[in-house]
Amino acid sequence: MATTSQVRAHAPALRRTHVRLPVLGLALAAIASLVLPSGIGAAAPSSHLTLSQVKAQIAVLDAKAEKISEAYDSAHTQLTALQRKEQITNRALMHDRSRLAKIQSKLAKSAAAAYRTGGLSATMSLVSSGSPQTFLDRTSTLEEVARFQRDQISAVNAAQRAMSQAKLVHAAQVAQQHKTLAAISSQRSQINNLLSQRKAVLNRLTAAAQQALSHQQAQVTSHAVAQRASYNGPATGQASVAVRFAYAQLGKPYVYGAAGPSSYDCSGLTMSAWNAAGVSLPHNAAAQQASIPSVSLSNLEPGDLVFFGSPAYHVAIYIGGGRVIAAPHTGTVVQIQSLSYEPPTGAGRP
Repeated sequence: MATTSQVRAHAPALRRTHVRLPVLGLALAAIASLVLPSGIGAAAPSSHLTLSQVKAQIAVLDAKAEKISEAYDSAHTQLTALQRKEQITNRALMHDRSRLAKIQSKLAKSAAAAYRTGGLSATMSLVSSGSPQTFLDRTSTLEEVARFQRDQISAVNAAQRAMSQAKLVHAAQVAQQHKTLAAISSQRSQINNLLSQRKAVLNRLTAAAQQALSHQQAQVTSHAVAQRASYNGPATGQASVAVRFAYAQLGKPYVYGAAGPSSYDCSGLTMSAWNAAGVSLPHNAAAQQASIPSVSLSNLEPGDLVFFGSPAYHVAIYIGGGRVIAAPHTGTVVQIQSLSYEPPTGAGRP
């Protein structure tokens, strides 16, 4: 079995590779069903697509990548929790080992002392010790020694059971970490494959169309950056802090698995916004929805989170006027969008 240090050695490399809590098993099952539509990437490289055709195909790929990236975030959240629990268990195991060693040492010293005093010969000396009171006093002393030894043996047995249990828990936690790391690796590979196909589709544009698309993306970024300091709405308290934080991120690129400060994915943005306001949220859309009180879509207030899909695979922060700030998908930046662009399926108020 791999050691804890080996597990931790692999985690950082995976953790900083950026794509996106329903339960991990459900997420993986959903991922397994995400197959590319026929025709994407199937045509010869020389056959050019129109800009509208490319955008349609890219939208399909982005939607699939978004869902997998949420499972990716979920696995990272689980890995962090597992590592924290494993550290606690490991400390308990070390404590149990130390306690067992101390008790065993005391028992060994007691046994050595009994051997030096002669065992039965010491008892016989009590019989011939003289006065009845002296005999009773010495008998009481031996009984106390015997009770001490019984207590120490019982303590050794208890410490050994505790250590054995801690070993089993520790081994199970390390095994689960390996399983979660494997899931992260699989999800990362699937996302990177989708991103490669995305790039291949873009390469089937003519040079002029590629230039036009690049110009459109630059305009979106420029417009988003220009809106950073424009919020003067009604949000107050923690909601105001979260909304202002989201505004300050406008124009920063979407990167799967990222939670700032230079890039974000959707749940990374909302998590960071509310973390700035002092509220801790998980890095996953479905988990965020499950962790906060729900609110009617007809009663949205600035700072509320709006969710898309069931279970949620996308989340944004409401800013009022039927608009949200979101980190949509690869190739885009944090931006203001209208809720009419994609109707949400639920909302919550941290």
